[in-house]
Amino acid sequence: MNKHVKSFVFSIIFLVPYLSVRAQKTPEFIPPAVAFNKEEAYKMLDEGNNSIRGNISLKKRGYVNYPGFSDMVLLYPATPYFQEYIELKKKYNSKKKQAGLTREAAMARIETKTIDDKGNFQFTNIKPGKYYIVSWIKWEKVTRNEVQSGPVTANRNMLGIQMGGGYFPTKTQYESQAYENEVGAYIEVSANNPVTTVTIAQ
Repeated sequence: MNKHVKSFVFSIIFLVPYLSVRAQKTPEFIPPAVAFNKEEAYKMLDEGNNSIRGNISLKKRGYVNYPGFSDMVLLYPATPYFQEYIELKKKYNSKKKQAGLTREAAMARIETKTIDDKGNFQFTNIKPGKYYIVSWIKWEKVTRNEVQSGPVTANRNMLGIQMGGGYFPTKTQYESQAYENEVGAYIEVSANNPVTTVTIAQ
């Protein structure tokens, strides 16, 4: 049985990956203009007889990445409020301005977790309707640099006189940096299809 998480505390939050613990100036949050209809949202989240089976992935630098095993996957009802929020995210996604929604709206959702490390997940007891499914995927960027590994080596003759230029001995050094991307998409659950299969790839 699905558990609908509810909250009645009003505050502005946003759905973005956690990238850094360094202190930053708080951005200005731009909320949807349309009012959040709590009754509409939770009616869409009432229990139904349908299921969703899906896979979610992110391709970066030629590699396909997936959420980890038991990572969170969220399902939101595609209300006018939430759809406007998704459009605002396309416009406001900087350090100065970001799309935001109320905590009450953000918590009107159904949660599940991936069932393996290949991005597979499942929602059960879902009503027919339009939803937005989202998760966060970590990926690693590796850079290669040549760094000096010792003193300058010069070509010298038998008298110790340098003959021509010298060279720097080097070694290859690899550095990695972790990132996290939000990956989501709208999906439609039909009353005529007990199990909806979806692939969310970015």
